[in-house]
Amino acid sequence: MTAMNGHDLQPLLDLMRTEDCDKFYFSHLNYAGRGNIHRGKDAQFQATRDALDLLFERPGGCRRQAARKNTSPATTTPTAPTCCSGCARLVAWGGNSSGVNVANIDNLGIVHPDTMWWHHPLGSVRERAFGDIWADTSDPLMAGLKQQPRPVTGRCASATTLSMCGGNTRVRAQQVTGNPWAEDPGCYLRDDEIGLAAAAAMPAASP
Repeated sequence: MTAMNGHDLQPLLDLMRTEDCDKFYFSHLNYAGRGNIHRGKDAQFQATRDALDLLFERPGGCRRQAARKNTSPATTTPTAPTCCSGCARLVAWGGNSSGVNVANIDNLGIVHPDTMWWHHPLGSVRERAFGDIWADTSDPLMAGLKQQPRPVTGRCASATTLSMCGGNTRVRAQQVTGNPWAEDPGCYLRDDEIGLAAAAAMPAASP
């Protein structure tokens, strides 16, 4: 979703309802491939929050499903897990799975951490078994992606929700700052929502 097409979300949800679709796939913008040219037109944080609130509150959405047993069969499915699944399930999910449970092998047989990392080749299945490529952590990016918790920095490193999101997709940070472990520039959550304000308010420990 970008600032250029955000206004289409409500009509798309209406169409989904009209056509009795079972699932709607909603994706945040990733700054990779063709998506990178839209980086400057990314939906602003408030627009993203408004979109997710719309998904949650709409009949069949996460919050209504949690509150009622009998709801419309239509559901909405954001790419990132949300609070409607429960904290324990989110922690078990582990957040972003690039380099862990998600892989990409392109049309030439080159392996990448996921479909958004085509600019980062790991090796070719024509020359080496996929299992060997995937388990090889000599590549710094793969080592970091597989590390728990990931070696993220900035507000991501101090967030109490890190075990739920895994720092989210790391390609956004890499494309904006050149550092895949920098804080996620696309995170729309406030400091108090990820535990930072509460942590800052706590008195310092006695020496």
